[in-house]
Amino acid sequence: MLNIFGNKKKTPKTTLEQTLSVILDQGQFLLSFNIKEEEGFQIDIFGEDEGLLKAREGRLLSAFQIYLLRVLQKEFPGEAHRLLVDSNGFWEEKQEKLLDLTDRLIKKTLETGRPVFFKKALSPFQRALVHKRVEKNEGLFSQSQGEGEYKIVKLIPNSFKNGQ
Repeated sequence: MLNIFGNKKKTPKTTLEQTLSVILDQGQFLLSFNIKEEEGFQIDIFGEDEGLLKAREGRLLSAFQIYLLRVLQKEFPGEAHRLLVDSNGFWEEKQEKLLDLTDRLIKKTLETGRPVFFKKALSPFQRALVHKRVEKNEGLFSQSQGEGEYKIVKLIPNSFKNGQ
């Protein structure tokens, strides 16, 4: 495949670089990025406007990730690509906070002997983290409740398994 910018062969990395450069330029974002290729692509976006990326629980980061993955799927059909778009460790920090909250809710569930709900609906990735954390603890189990992609997670003491 020839690249419109020259005779070099188009690669997933150059495609990501070009696509993200156009998005940031056209959107007039004051942002830069680095791309690392280790077990997939890790893109770190940083700069004056990174607050926009992190707002509303990282929705713009998620949107960039979804869009860039679709671009790779279209440009390189049949190839599997892993991609993470982050901004200065935003997702890792968010994951740590979720696991801390999970630990507090596990403790509350075990202490009270009553089911406890997460107040906010969680994404499939977040729910998987919670369910794995709960599996490590005896005395309770977890369930996802609701319709759609985002669901509420409920922590339930084992004593409730038999209909209590």
